[in-house]
Amino acid sequence: MKTRLSFLFIFFFCLVVSGFAAPVDLEYKETSVNDEFAKVDKLEKFLADHPEATLETVKKNHPELLEGYQLVTTTETNLLTPQEMPIAGGFWWGCCLGIVGLGLVYFITDNDHDEVRKALWGCVISTIFWGLGGLWDPFGWF
Repeated sequence: MKTRLSFLFIFFFCLVVSGFAAPVDLEYKETSVNDEFAKVDKLEKFLADHPEATLETVKKNHPELLEGYQLVTTTETNLLTPQEMPIAGGFWWGCCLGIVGLGLVYFITDNDHDEVRKALWGCVISTIFWGLGGLWDPFGWF
């Protein structure tokens, strides 16, 4: 009975919340698509005819080809920077989760050698700590 009530509550909650969503214009407008591609075609044809052209020369000599575009001129990107581990550093991930934490650090940081080394040390230290704890049991708990 509780499961049905929970399901109905969640269903109606989602139904009410979805009513607040703004309508999306999904209408296909062929003329606007063709206009955008016509601009790209002009720029592509110019670049094919002038392979030595750079962004600066196109901006200076033919600014009409770049009209309506928002260009990013920097080459900085976030794709190649290593990610930082959430919540805690790599050492604590390796220390608390062992080999699983080591794997998580490896994949999340995209093989950032420094973080993986810290996670490995955390894994080794926790293994030694728990291994010694198993050998030395003064109270007979284990």
